[in-house]
Amino acid sequence: MSIFDHYRKDELPFVERALEMLKQVERKQSMRLTDFMDPRQAHIVQSLTSQVADVRVEASGGYGGAERVRAVIHPAYLAVEQADFQLALMEIKGDQRFLQLQHKDVLGALLHIGLKREKFGDILLDEHGCQFVLANEMVDYVRSQVTHVHRLPEELIQIDWEQVRIGSKISKEKTITVPSLRMDAVIGEVLHLSRAKVLVPIRAGKVKVNWKISDNPADQLEAGDMISVGGFGRFQLKEIAGPTRSGRLRVTVGIL
Repeated sequence: MSIFDHYRKDELPFVERALEMLKQVERKQSMRLTDFMDPRQAHIVQSLTSQVADVRVEASGGYGGAERVRAVIHPAYLAVEQADFQLALMEIKGDQRFLQLQHKDVLGALLHIGLKREKFGDILLDEHGCQFVLANEMVDYVRSQVTHVHRLPEELIQIDWEQVRIGSKISKEKTITVPSLRMDAVIGEVLHLSRAKVLVPIRAGKVKVNWKISDNPADQLEAGDMISVGGFGRFQLKEIAGPTRSGRLRVTVGIL
């Protein structure tokens, strides 16, 4: 069995690039730094270390519990320092008294200037405002290009990591009832979509469960699963209770 048989077809380009980076480190005995990865991609890179000798992978997103991370791939005998991850902590400064920024606002502003998703990490929101993690090499470009977020004039400043604010990534919770934990049933109820409309993003490969594409509407979800739907956002199954008197399951979800 080939190593590539362990991954989905849509993941193979990333697997091939990651494996080549690992082999380069093994061959040249030097460090390599990746772009930002989601947890699934980080898992893939770590799993591929079995294909090389004496090569290690260490990851950081700037703070403990970060979702998106950069990884340093290095020979086992070399020590890695936090500075090697080349991470910058940015804060959005502006008048947000009348409109509290949301994750999608910040994400949209960064993507609008042509910044690739691989160049910035987590977006951190709380009652005091917004911070996000950025690749060091992109700081000057982003500061010069982003002047507004959600039509509000904003200034981006780089701050020290001692000032990071790690708030809850869940903006709100809601309780729904569903006939089953089928993926299409849960997504439809959370997003208020008909079964026919739910099938469109699922069949198009735009739904990810725990950062892995899931295109089978009958897949069963479990508590703790993270679901993202392209164009609609994402949510997490927090708790599954029930059944109700009518036999439906009561599910608490956290909207991110």
